[in-house]
Amino acid sequence: MQAGDQLLIDPIGWFSTFLAHFVKDDLAVSTIQFDNSALKKQRGTIHLADVIQALEHEYVSPHEHIAQIMDLLCGLELCVPLDETSFLFPCLLPHLSPCIELLDEGFLNISDVSAVRGHRFRESSGFSGFIPPGLFLGLVARLFQRLAPGTMEPTRMWKDCAVLFLNNKSTRVLLRCDLDESIIDVVGMAPSSEQIFVGAAKGQASIVIWIVHLIKMFLRNYSQLKFDEAWLCTNPECHVSRDGRYSYHGSEFPLLSRSTSKNSKAHDCDAEGCQRFLGVGHSLDLMQLSCHEPCTTCGKSQVFRLRE
Repeated sequence: MQAGDQLLIDPIGWFSTFLAHFVKDDLAVSTIQFDNSALKKQRGTIHLADVIQALEHEYVSPHEHIAQIMDLLCGLELCVPLDETSFLFPCLLPHLSPCIELLDEGFLNISDVSAVRGHRFRESSGFSGFIPPGLFLGLVARLFQRLAPGTMEPTRMWKDCAVLFLNNKSTRVLLRCDLDESIIDVVGMAPSSEQIFVGAAKGQASIVIWIVHLIKMFLRNYSQLKFDEAWLCTNPECHVSRDGRYSYHGSEFPLLSRSTSKNSKAHDCDAEGCQRFLGVGHSLDLMQLSCHEPCTTCGKSQVFRLRE
């Protein structure tokens, strides 16, 4: 195999050694050295020149084949291109710490919300459940790369959380991953029920249903994991920010699959236009409530309408 002017006798070993600079078990950058103070300001954004400079201590003329390597990293969803000279590495994003007030930043203003829809994935294959640390980072990379530009921005992303803007920023979606609880939450918020919807015609559904569909397609890569699913309370008061973090304290409403489609395995989100909320991909994985009890926190009876 050829890499620039170098003939690689052991291409697999060469690629493995190179990727080892970028990847550990939790998909965090490993031995490659970047300026930590700069990383905090750049929020996971790395310029191509910085990558080349960091590799020069071990590789001869890394600039000659860095383009192919970055294409490989993007294909593995370890990073995403921002432009021709910079890349976003989700593993280098900061954690959402209590000192970061989502409400103060205007990301989640509950007081202006009247429509809330939430969906929870809980990993249940092990004794206490386990989500690989790199799973959420890979999901963030995929969504960032494939959703419409502006839907996600590095300034609204963390290692364990991301906020999406849609419908001229009136509709917002919180993605959060709690590794300790082995859960992934998708919570959509909007000033009205109408604004929680995206798409058109047969493709029209709530933004939560669409994002959940995209997540399920991504989770096909983790077939060894099993996720139980539940809807969350539709009362905004059950979705509040405590110590600067989103905190849900309502009931979980367990779901059962009622999908009978035989075409789900052959479904291709790229071909069907699911990232632009086109087509009927969201209908491949329909769910239904397994019980109809009111929320134990607020006492509100839940009504989940079609495609909400």
